[in-house]
Amino acid sequence: MSSKGAWQRTSDVDVPDDPIGEAVAVALADVLAGASVELLYAPASSPAPLRQAEPGVAMATGPGPPGWQTTVIVRLNDRVARLLDSDHPTSLAELLARLPQAGVAAAARFRHHVEERSQRLNAPLRRALRDTVAGELLAGHLASRVGTPPRAGLIDETIQFLIELSGSRVESHELTHGVVVADVLVDEPRLAFRYPGDIRAAKRAPLLFDGQRAVLVVDLQGRARTELQRHRFQRLARGARVEEEGNDDAPESGSLVAEATAALGGLGFADGVPLLVRSAEHWTAFPLELTASIEHMIGGGPAAALLARAAFMISAQPGGAILAVVENPADVDGTVSPKDRYDLRDDIDPTAMRPETRLHHLIDAQELDEHTLVRLATLDGATVLDRTGSLIAYGAIVNSSDSEHEGARTAAARTLSETALVVLKVSVDGDITIFRKGRALTTLLGRAHDA
Repeated sequence: MSSKGAWQRTSDVDVPDDPIGEAVAVALADVLAGASVELLYAPASSPAPLRQAEPGVAMATGPGPPGWQTTVIVRLNDRVARLLDSDHPTSLAELLARLPQAGVAAAARFRHHVEERSQRLNAPLRRALRDTVAGELLAGHLASRVGTPPRAGLIDETIQFLIELSGSRVESHELTHGVVVADVLVDEPRLAFRYPGDIRAAKRAPLLFDGQRAVLVVDLQGRARTELQRHRFQRLARGARVEEEGNDDAPESGSLVAEATAALGGLGFADGVPLLVRSAEHWTAFPLELTASIEHMIGGGPAAALLARAAFMISAQPGGAILAVVENPADVDGTVSPKDRYDLRDDIDPTAMRPETRLHHLIDAQELDEHTLVRLATLDGATVLDRTGSLIAYGAIVNSSDSEHEGARTAAARTLSETALVVLKVSVDGDITIFRKGRALTTLLGRAHDA
């Protein structure tokens, strides 16, 4: 047996050299935070291991190095596995089920094209393998949602196109691009417009389908069919509603793509958050267990889903934030100044109000949604809710302990978590760190990767 970090290789006979398998294991461990990956080897003539129904565990078997078969086993840690409910399928459970098969399929493609050798894959090959794993995951997800697999290569080509666009500029504009791959148009197109090839040739196309005001709808054959504009959303999504453009305070979060995916089916988002996020050339599943984890920590309530959605939207922006949930508003007495308390705005004598308190009366946060929460949370200071999702404070300066050995935002989150049920700190790099009872429990999305 050999192991490294969140993955290990095992065999009842011997452990063969398998640089492709090792790279796959690393890629899978990257994707799902809090999961471990095992590569189990057996002679190619051996029967495949039996699949045992075990919560938080998924496996798949496929070809290994010459003369071997490889079984990929992915295990969630016990804390996360307890959040899975077999009676109520979740995006996390679906992702876990597909992860081993995606690894097996990606490895098989590389074994076919890359000469087997004992040395570690170089950086470009490891990067290509990570993108291939992501493509297999997304293609499997799409096929399960619409019942028909997409054209071979469509998802891989789409990923490559989006990578090309990241960091590019056209006519002095930073490029964003929104695309939904779905099976919603039954008529044959008058003009064959291949995606992404024909879109790539039209340099202004990303400006038209930016994912903020409009998304491009692509069918399963890889043909670009039509745009779906924000203000004409119901043209294809009958009966569906989408936030008005003016209310979308974080368009770069992909909210329009999320709404379109929810209404049309297809690929991209699940439960309002993305399936995968690519950062620093590595793929990570958005922490799908985040909402369930928060619900577990705070004992249920609407605030959990609200916080998770807002944290994702903020993580796509450069500013960062501190978000907290308390059992009782009185829990922040002494930690948050009364001037920052939105819930106390009517309890203060108008003649004695400070300017910040007077401002609370102009804020429409009686029925808090994620867009309003994001707008308030990206101000300097902490934003505090109760379990019902009611706003307690925003822009709050936390009376934190000495921050000499850590950043001011970290110190504030740590201090606030001593009285709050849970605190999320979103860093400027998009990391989401969960604090509880004065300590950091885990960091999601952000990770230090090797070159």
